[in-house]
Amino acid sequence: MNKNLLTLLLTLVIFGFMAEAQSVSKKFGFEVNGGIREYHGDLGSAAYLTYRPDYQQIGGSFGMYLNPSFDVNLYGSVGDLGYYKQTWDEVKADYYRQGFRTRITDAMLGVTYKFNNGYILNEDARVKPFLKAGWGVMQSVSNISHNKEGYTNSRTWLASHWNAGLGFKIKLTDGLDLVLNEQANYTFDDNYDGAPYVIAGAQLNNAQDGNKPLHDIYLTHSLGFAFNFGDNGNSGYKIKDSDNDGISDKFDICPNTPEGYAVDTVGCPLDTDKDGVVDEEDKCPTVPGTVASNGCPDTDGDGIVDADDKCPDVPGLKAFNGCPDSDKDGIQDSEDKCPLKAGTKEGEGCPDSDGDGVYDHKDFCPATAGPATNKGCPEIKEEVKEQIALAAKGIYFESEKDIIKNESFANLDKLSKILQEYDKAKVIIEGHTDSQGEDAANLELSQKRADAVKRYLASHGIVAERMTSIGYGEIQPLADNGSAEGRALNRRVDFKLVY
Repeated sequence: MNKNLLTLLLTLVIFGFMAEAQSVSKKFGFEVNGGIREYHGDLGSAAYLTYRPDYQQIGGSFGMYLNPSFDVNLYGSVGDLGYYKQTWDEVKADYYRQGFRTRITDAMLGVTYKFNNGYILNEDARVKPFLKAGWGVMQSVSNISHNKEGYTNSRTWLASHWNAGLGFKIKLTDGLDLVLNEQANYTFDDNYDGAPYVIAGAQLNNAQDGNKPLHDIYLTHSLGFAFNFGDNGNSGYKIKDSDNDGISDKFDICPNTPEGYAVDTVGCPLDTDKDGVVDEEDKCPTVPGTVASNGCPDTDGDGIVDADDKCPDVPGLKAFNGCPDSDKDGIQDSEDKCPLKAGTKEGEGCPDSDGDGVYDHKDFCPATAGPATNKGCPEIKEEVKEQIALAAKGIYFESEKDIIKNESFANLDKLSKILQEYDKAKVIIEGHTDSQGEDAANLELSQKRADAVKRYLASHGIVAERMTSIGYGEIQPLADNGSAEGRALNRRVDFKLVY
């Protein structure tokens, strides 16, 4: 073994035994592997089995666990790389090879990114994908043949080198992984194939654009075994982990986490919904809540969590599953016909304010006593009914018009006072005509006259919403339309008070 190769191997071993690797419970890792190398460069390409791969390598690595996402590694390999073309010798009538074969030894320092970091995959996943990249040095001892005489030009080179790769580990046991790795190697030595900076047969000094071609690369496909060891209970090395959460005190910013609590990458209890209540103490770990409600939301702040609150947007009482009882009568608002006035169960939450036996929600006159037959309102006295009928007879209009005559105003004012006295009653104003003229015209005229009376009463303080005006035309006569006296009686406006 030459002196340079020996130096590289000794460096790999010394730094390897200073390293750690793989997982929080197995800090150290050692890998041995073997595989094939495939050339891709100035002479052509054998990448991905373009030509039969007949160049092998062996390698190894040591690593150190940094955190759930990253390891640092020292690794290297030794093996052959080659490529050749078959060329026909017309003189000998036989094929001969042109190409190279070189022994390459490399040593690298790099980092590995692990997908089983607790964010993408579980840290204890059986299949553990990874990406890796490193920088280091390589030595090549090349035998080159560009003529019919065979390998004649042997050269030794030393150059800087980097590579990048991907692969995955398959967990076999706690201490053993199967490793498959794919790696691209880029070396700042374009001489080991004997054709520096040549692309498709064009020399650099003949290149028209002045751009320097890329150096040659080669691919490595390897299969190996990783032996993971460290603090397994029997080793002399003990990682200090005060709260036994799997994160060493060196990296644990919450070193007193209760036993059994799930933790994040820095050793603090997980709080998935970021509400200040850790998952193990959070009854609603995926929905932000409050400390007072054990991590569950209480939107209305009534002390009843939304999941148990039938009225989550309105403060309520526990007795009513979070729904309110605004008047505090023992009947929740949703079932209370009078939610702002204290009542009784018999009255569906309403009182009987006037004591007439009709509860307020059914009482049209809740402040004035009246029988249930009249919706809780006082009966209209017979003499009042007679006053209404008498006043109605004294309402006159211009002939065939809806203009009220002046002599009608006194009677309309009497009607206005009666309506103000019975302020909870509604009034129906009915307009009627005799049978002379067209039916449609009579109907229209009766409606206009009823509307005219309604406007007059509204102008004297009677709320328009209490009044309804209806024109009946000639269809409800009081007397025979065959005489003048009968027709006069039929031209009228009637009033009905209702509740």
